[in-house]
Amino acid sequence: MWSLQNLLFTICIALICVTSAVGVIHVTGYLGSKVEISCSYGPGYQSYEKYLCRNDCDDSDVLITTSELTKNKYKTHDDKTARIFTAIISDLHSTDAGKYWCGVSKNWNDIYTEVKLELVPDSCCDSVTKVESYAGYSVSFSCPYESSYQNNLKYICKGTRPSICLQQALITSDNRENPRFSLDDEKMSTKFTTKISSLTQSDSGRYLCGIQRNSDLHLFCAFELKVKDHCCDTVTNIESYEGYSKSINCPYENQYRNSLKYICRGNRPSTCLQRALITSNNRENGRFSLDDEKTSRIFTLTISSLTQSDSGYYLCGVQTNSDHDVFSAVDLKVKEWCCVRSTEITGTVGHPLTLQCPYPRQHRDNRKFLCKGDHRNSCRDMVMSESRFALRDDIYSSSFSVMITKLEEADAGTYWCGSDSRWRVGNYTKIQLSVEFLQHTSTVPSTVKTPGKTVPPTSENLVKTQTSTMKALGKTQTSIMKALGTTQTSTMKALGKTQTQTPGQPVKDAALYVPFTVPPVLLLLIGILVVVVYKWKYHKVKEDEAIVDRNAPKAKGLEEVMGAMDNDIYGNQEVMMYSKKQTSKQQSACAQYEDEDEEQDYENFTTSEDIYCNENFHLANRK
Repeated sequence: MWSLQNLLFTICIALICVTSAVGVIHVTGYLGSKVEISCSYGPGYQSYEKYLCRNDCDDSDVLITTSELTKNKYKTHDDKTARIFTAIISDLHSTDAGKYWCGVSKNWNDIYTEVKLELVPDSCCDSVTKVESYAGYSVSFSCPYESSYQNNLKYICKGTRPSICLQQALITSDNRENPRFSLDDEKMSTKFTTKISSLTQSDSGRYLCGIQRNSDLHLFCAFELKVKDHCCDTVTNIESYEGYSKSINCPYENQYRNSLKYICRGNRPSTCLQRALITSNNRENGRFSLDDEKTSRIFTLTISSLTQSDSGYYLCGVQTNSDHDVFSAVDLKVKEWCCVRSTEITGTVGHPLTLQCPYPRQHRDNRKFLCKGDHRNSCRDMVMSESRFALRDDIYSSSFSVMITKLEEADAGTYWCGSDSRWRVGNYTKIQLSVEFLQHTSTVPSTVKTPGKTVPPTSENLVKTQTSTMKALGKTQTSIMKALGTTQTSTMKALGKTQTQTPGQPVKDAALYVPFTVPPVLLLLIGILVVVVYKWKYHKVKEDEAIVDRNAPKAKGLEEVMGAMDNDIYGNQEVMMYSKKQTSKQQSACAQYEDEDEEQDYENFTTSEDIYCNENFHLANRK
């Protein structure tokens, strides 16, 4: 019986509690953040204790009361004037979601308000609008909202956490000025627009536009801003050659037909218009010209007389009414104009020199020429203007030669030889001619330099040859002088002995022996000298012939030494005969070089081959 009465009492209390509950409050919070639960109460309960509880609100289910203010992660605040009790829950976890009760203590008849807490991730948003701009420019993005929120607070922050966006707001509708940020609330079109000026790369990132709501989560939309310091992601690569003209085509959309167009160097859009090479308002500027084809929606920049310094990035810009202009990028590469081949040659002043130039077989009927100048556009035709230059065309070998009959110091410089008057790339040879002077008369001719192979007579070889020759001459002279001294001493001793043995005879009788003694001795000495010189020269000739076969330029040093011998005291005719013999060998070698392998392949002309032949000097042993 007693138990039945207790059950009825409990049911009665439960019915009273339920009927005392005032509506249901829905609250949404962000995981990891905090949430405020606010419950209003009626007049007359200002002095009563309020509390927050869960489940059945037993003593163990009470989380915090107004008498405690703070307990664990809970806080309370009772605004008795507004009659609002507020409980704050921080560091929210998924287990914190669910049903709560705001309670007002009243003897055996507490007043309860039901609260349902929903938790969502602290991030935004499913849809993100991407915006791009360039450093130094400005950017704007608009955030729409419903008309019911026209008078609500608007704000913008940088980041992805809605829970702290308002606290970290860069600007709000209540404070619309911030050095680089501005906010304009267009209530008629139900959107607010934020503008960021003087962009830097550090401005890149996620931005949230927020609208405050008092009873629920704030409303947000997200923007992803990318600030680039250069343009562009897509670059068009074009190539040309020195001295040519090149056109750069820049397409644009139909809406920009009447907009200003311009081109600048570099990849900085923020300063492109200020540094523009040319604009559609000023279409001529030295080597640059601009043509706007509005029908095809393409404007074209033409650069004439290209140089390698014109290589680099160019931006095509179209001025717009928005925060930044529209750009496209071009990378121009200007290649060196010349050549099939570049070569160097050195000639001797006063001597003839022959230059040989190949050409394509299809140019056999073209006019061939050799001109001189630092650049092909300003060179002088030497065959037409100088009688010392003679051109001979060999159509069978697809090459022509130009002979300079007597080289002068002023002939040094850059030469261009070719067979195409239009100066198209790939049909020319660039020649760098140097001249030198000979200190001694010699039949050794010019020294030809080609890339990868140089065959000049070295000073080291000349010094070695001259040193060995002078040593041999010195030894011979020393031996001859010793022989003469020995003979003279023996003769004087013989005369002295004769004088001593016949002291009573006059001196002139002793002198009669001299004509009979001296001539045989002198003849003997001359014979010895001739044999020594002949053997030395025969050995030297054999040695020098071997040296000439190994390295033809060494002949120059030997001839100079032989020339010195010819001017000295010996005057040996065989020395001059030997010099002539070597000269004839060189001339025959040159003739053999010209006749051998005359057919040349223009396509393979880039290899380092010996193509130049001086009339007085050829390689005696072609490799």
